[in-house]
Amino acid sequence: MPATFALDGERLARFNREARLLASLDHPKICAVHDLQESEGTHFMVMPLIEGDTLGDRIARGAIPVEEALPIFAQIAEALEAAHERGIIHRDLKPGNIKVSDDGKVKVLDFGLGKAIEYETGTASSEAPTRPTSCSTAAATR
Repeated sequence: MPATFALDGERLARFNREARLLASLDHPKICAVHDLQESEGTHFMVMPLIEGDTLGDRIARGAIPVEEALPIFAQIAEALEAAHERGIIHRDLKPGNIKVSDDGKVKVLDFGLGKAIEYETGTASSEAPTRPTSCSTAAATR
């Protein structure tokens, strides 16, 4: 968590709420959040080390054959579906936030606690919650 966020009590409280919500996700395709900690003013989440390359690293090596890509993307969709069922939106989905092990197993990382999402107002805000109270698909994809 950026140090400037930690100085803002409201942001820190929101970070902690959102991180606890993410920690409540228990899915084999989503990187687990084990704990929230603070040390000498630095706030952080404790997560397992995930072995493998990011999808971005894999793409950089060249085109991914369809027979390899389809299972990867099916696993990503499965992870996102599980999060969405809990009302959690990723907000920072990109190849660098997807780990793929040597045996093709996927872990979705970094749900972007500090990232913006567009809401019905059409404005982006770093104040947006991970779990929106009212967010339509159309508004979120503008």
